[in-house]
Amino acid sequence: MPSLRDTQAAFSAAIRSEDARSIAGLVVAGGIAPEERIQIYRNNHRIGALDVMQATYPVILRLGGSEWFCQSVLRYQQRHPSRSGDLQFFGEEYPSFLRADLAGTLHAYFHDVATLEWAYQLVLTAEECGPVDLGVLKAVDPDDYERLRFVPRPALRLVESPFPIFAIWHANQPSLNSPAERPGAEVCPAEIRLDAGASRVLLIRRRDHVELRELSRANSLLLRQFEAGAPLGAAAEAMASEDGDFDLPSCLRELLGLEAIAAILLDDGPVTVGTAGDHR
Repeated sequence: MPSLRDTQAAFSAAIRSEDARSIAGLVVAGGIAPEERIQIYRNNHRIGALDVMQATYPVILRLGGSEWFCQSVLRYQQRHPSRSGDLQFFGEEYPSFLRADLAGTLHAYFHDVATLEWAYQLVLTAEECGPVDLGVLKAVDPDDYERLRFVPRPALRLVESPFPIFAIWHANQPSLNSPAERPGAEVCPAEIRLDAGASRVLLIRRRDHVELRELSRANSLLLRQFEAGAPLGAAAEAMASEDGDFDLPSCLRELLGLEAIAAILLDDGPVTVGTAGDHR
């Protein structure tokens, strides 16, 4: 008699494959053939995964079509079976799967679109932390500004691509080109050229929606510096080496205006609100 662990492993293998021989002898018929019983679970397993992936990657579904998407998800599920009863993160590896699966094809850009859609899910479920109170800057001596660290909010992601993924994402929403129904989104043309240029998309959760908007190259580079933990002085130096026309005050104002920053630290500690010099 096989152990419970061996029985569970055999059942799991039968669900993920078309071969139920290893488990069929342990299934009581009860009016339904063992293979038919197992097929019920197999179908539920696949349908459940497909439902989750359709909800997670609606743009990829629309771009590839239902038939292709179903086959893609089936192959993905076989290579990356869920390890948890919670399917929230089942699609985490799908962008990487598409990168390998579609490499060298006309649809290689699907990887970048899927990366954007997964970032949407991460922003949607990230812990909440409101924007920083800019009044803390009054407590900082101007001579110490270069030591300041600007910490991005947790419910924020930046996705960069050589393809126009923001336009692709927006043009494939259920309510096309409707800024009123997609707060923060801009109207995009229905016809999109893949060689239209790079896209740098900021995703940030607002009170009742996730906002997506394009960032300039300079703003995205500065945000990447902040994500890496660089203090303002080092970030400015790195930016100047990348872009001689980099305007630090302008970029910083825009990121703060977007409420993208959760905290402002002096070195690795919080700034104490008070008069300039009190933080020392």
